[in-house]
Amino acid sequence: MFMLVANVASAEDVDYRLPGAVKPTFQQIHLNIDPDQPDYSGETVIELNITEPVTKVGFYQMDIQVTNAELRQGNRIYPLRITEGDYNINWGHSSATVPVGTYELAISFEGKVNTSSDGMYLSSFEGRNYIFTQFEDMHARKAFPSFDEPAFKIPYQMTITTPEKQVVASNTPVEKRTVEDGMQTVTFMKTKPMPTYLIAYTVGPFDSVEMEGLSVPGKLYVPKGYADKTKFIVKHTPEILESLENFFGIDYPYRKLDFVAVPNFTHGAMENAGLITYRDSLLLLEDEPGLAERSAPLNVVAHELAHQWYGNLVTMAWWDDLWLNEAFASWMASYVMMELYPELNFKDRIIQEGAFGADASPTVKPVKKIVRSQPDVMDGLGLNYSKGESILQMIESLIGTENFQQGVQAYMKKHAWGNTQADDLWAALDEVSDFNLSKMMKAYLEQPGYPLLDIDSDGTIAQKRFHLAGADVKEQTWAVPLNISYKKDGKIHREIVFVDKKSTRLPQLAEAEWVFPNDNATGYFRWNIPAAQMDNLLADLDVLNNREKKNVLYNMQALLNGGEAGIDSVMKVLNAMAADEDPVVIRASVGTLAGFLYLVNDDNEAQFAELLNEKYMPLLEKLTLTQSDDDDESVIRLRTQLYSLLGRHSDNAELVKKSKALAEQYLADTSSMPNGIARTALSVTTMGPDADPAWFDRIMKVFADSKLPNVKNTLLYSMGYEDPAMINKLLDLALTDNVTPANTISMLGSVRRNLDDQTPYYAWLSDNAEAVLEKMPDYHVSRMPEFIATTCDADNLALAIEFYGPIKDQHEGMARSYDIMMDESNQCLRLKETYQSKFDAFLNGL
Repeated sequence: MFMLVANVASAEDVDYRLPGAVKPTFQQIHLNIDPDQPDYSGETVIELNITEPVTKVGFYQMDIQVTNAELRQGNRIYPLRITEGDYNINWGHSSATVPVGTYELAISFEGKVNTSSDGMYLSSFEGRNYIFTQFEDMHARKAFPSFDEPAFKIPYQMTITTPEKQVVASNTPVEKRTVEDGMQTVTFMKTKPMPTYLIAYTVGPFDSVEMEGLSVPGKLYVPKGYADKTKFIVKHTPEILESLENFFGIDYPYRKLDFVAVPNFTHGAMENAGLITYRDSLLLLEDEPGLAERSAPLNVVAHELAHQWYGNLVTMAWWDDLWLNEAFASWMASYVMMELYPELNFKDRIIQEGAFGADASPTVKPVKKIVRSQPDVMDGLGLNYSKGESILQMIESLIGTENFQQGVQAYMKKHAWGNTQADDLWAALDEVSDFNLSKMMKAYLEQPGYPLLDIDSDGTIAQKRFHLAGADVKEQTWAVPLNISYKKDGKIHREIVFVDKKSTRLPQLAEAEWVFPNDNATGYFRWNIPAAQMDNLLADLDVLNNREKKNVLYNMQALLNGGEAGIDSVMKVLNAMAADEDPVVIRASVGTLAGFLYLVNDDNEAQFAELLNEKYMPLLEKLTLTQSDDDDESVIRLRTQLYSLLGRHSDNAELVKKSKALAEQYLADTSSMPNGIARTALSVTTMGPDADPAWFDRIMKVFADSKLPNVKNTLLYSMGYEDPAMINKLLDLALTDNVTPANTISMLGSVRRNLDDQTPYYAWLSDNAEAVLEKMPDYHVSRMPEFIATTCDADNLALAIEFYGPIKDQHEGMARSYDIMMDESNQCLRLKETYQSKFDAFLNGL
C-alpha cells in the first residue's frame, strides 16, 4: 500500500506542491481542545522517507503558530528554522544537510479555533459549543501542520485531550482513554491510508443513536436533545450501504460508520472516512418525511457512502481530478436511488440540465483544469457533480450497466488504498467497451462547453460549440455518441453512431419524417432539426418517454437562448408538453415557463398574470393545495412548483386569500403541510407593498420554538417583504445567531431575490460589509458575486459593480467570481434586449 502512495506522491515538482524527495509514511497528531476556549495547542510527529539529501523540509500550515520544529533520527536532531512560502507551504530549514534516510518531523504548534465553517471550527448551538472539522479541500492545514495533498495517502493516529464532560469522535474507534484532573485524553486507532482531507474529529456535548443493521458498528451523533429526530436516517442507511457493497463487490472498507449532524456547515455533507458529517437538516427529520422531502437526505447519504469507495478507498492524485470523486459519487447515488426508491422518480431526472447553463458560458473552465490553490478547486465546483455525472451516465448508456459495473469493480480492486488519475478509469472502462472511451472523455472533460448538433433534412450533421446568443467562444469539436431514433417510411429506426468531425453525413437520415438524436436523453449536447421535422415529432410525442419529452422542451428553450430558434417555436413545444397527462412532463413545461420570468416587467406583468390564470390556474385548482396520502412524488412536486409560480405572479386575489389561511395553519402547526407549500404561502403572505409587518414577529416566534432544521429554514427564508424597513430587519438577522455563518449567504440571497430594485439591499450590505465578510466562510466570500449578485437588471448590476468592484481583489477567488457575475449578467441583458419585444408580442397576442 505504501509503495502505491510513494509512487504517486513523487509527482513532478511544481511551485504549488511539495517536493517529491520527502515523503510522509505515517502521522501522529495530538490536539488539546476545549470547545469553551478559543485557543488550542498540539504536537504532531510525521514519519518521513527522505530520498535525496536536502537542507529544507516543506509542509503545509495556515493561521497556526509553529512553536518548535525538528527532524529526528534516533538520537540525532536537526533543529528547523521555519519560514513561510507561497501556497501555505512552510519551510523547515536545517543548518546541516540532511542525508537520505527515515526521519521523524516533530512540530509543536498553537492556534485559535475559527468560527467560520472550514478547517477546525467552533459552532455554538442552543447555548452549547461544539468543535467540527471540514478539511476538504485544502483546510487540514488550518488545524495542524501536515502534508496536505491527496497523493500523500498514509495512516494517521489522532489523540485528543479535552474536558472529561465532552463527547469525542474521530475516523476510527477509540483505542485508549485516560482521565486525570477532569481532562480526558482519547487516543483513536490508527487509520487506514487516507489523505489529510478525510481526517475528521468532533468534540462537544453530543447525544448519539446506534445505527443497527450495518456491516460495521455505527452511531449517529447529534447536538444535545435531538436524538429523537434521527429515526428516518437510522432506518434507511443500512439498505443504502448494502446496495453499495453489492455494486462494488467490496465490503465497506473502514472499521466503523458514524454520522454527525452539524448545525453550521458550508456544504451539504463530507465523506470523511468513518465519520461522515452532514448539514443537520439532512439528518434531523420527521419520522416519516413526505415523499418530496425524502429525496435530498437519502440521495446525500447515498452520495457520501459511495465516496467511501470512490474517493476514499481509491483517491485522486491531485485536485484537478476532484470531478472524478464527485461525478462518480453522484452517479452512484442516482443508481442507488433508482434501485431502492423508485417512487422518488430519479429515473426521470435529466442531470445534464443542471450543467448546461454554466457550461455554456464563454468564461467556463474545463472540468479537468489546472489547480494551484483552494479557490481553483472550488471554481466551477458544481460542474464536477452535474457535468461529471452526465458524462458517466452517457458512458453507462453506451456500454450497458453490467459492463460499466464490471469496469468499475476492476478499477476499484486494482487501485484500492492508492491514488489514481482519470486515465486509470478510462483504461478500466475501455476494457469492457467496444468504443474508444478515452478519446471521447478527454474531449468532454479537458475542454469547456459542449456541442450543438445541427441535423439537416439530407442527413448532414454539423457540430459547433453551443453558446448563448451574442457570446464569443472558441470553436471546438467533440467525439459525440448519438443514440438516434428516426422515423422513415412510417417506421421507427434506432442506432448508435459517432460524430467526430465538424460535418458528417448519415444518408439513412435523409428525408426522415423526424430525427430524435438523444434516446433516453443521456447525451451531453444540444441538437437542432428542421421545423417540419419538429412538427412531425410533436405529432408523435407518444413514442417518447418522459425524459425524452422533457429533453425536446429543454432543448428548444436552449436553442432560443442560443439565438437558434424563436419564442413561437418554444411556445409551440411548451403547449404540447403542458397538454401531456404525466405530471413529470407538465412540471417541465411549468419550469420552462418560469424561465421567461426575466422578461416579465411592470409593462407586461398583467398580461403574464392573465396567461397564468387562464392556462395554469385550472391545473392548480384540480390538484388543490392539499397533499393526499395517495399523491405520488411527481404530483407533489408539480403542485409545489405550480403554486410557487402562480402565488408570486398570478395576482389572483383568491389564491392570496388561500395563502394567508395556509400561512396561519402552518404557524399553528408546522407539521400540517409540506414545507414546500408553506414556503410559498409565507412568501405570498409577506410580499407586496401592503404586507403586514406583524407576520415577522409571529414567524420568528415559531422559528424560536421549532426543533426541525427544515422547518426553521422554511420560516427564515420564505419572508418576501419589500418595504425598506422590513428588508433591513430581515438582513439584520444574517448577523445574529439565528443564522449560522454557513447560512449567511442564504439569508442575503433570499432577501435580494425578492427585490426588483435592490438599492436598499446594497445600502445595508455596504453598511455591514465588514461584519458579513468576517462571518461567512471563505468559500462563500470568494463566490458572493456569482452566487448572489448575478442579475438581469442593468440598474441592479450597476449596484453590484459599485459594491464588489473595490473589494474583489482583496479576497482570494472573488475576482474570478466577479468576472462570472459580469458575464452571466451581461448575457441575460443581451437576451432581454433580443427577446423582450417578441415576448411582449406573444403575451399581447394571447
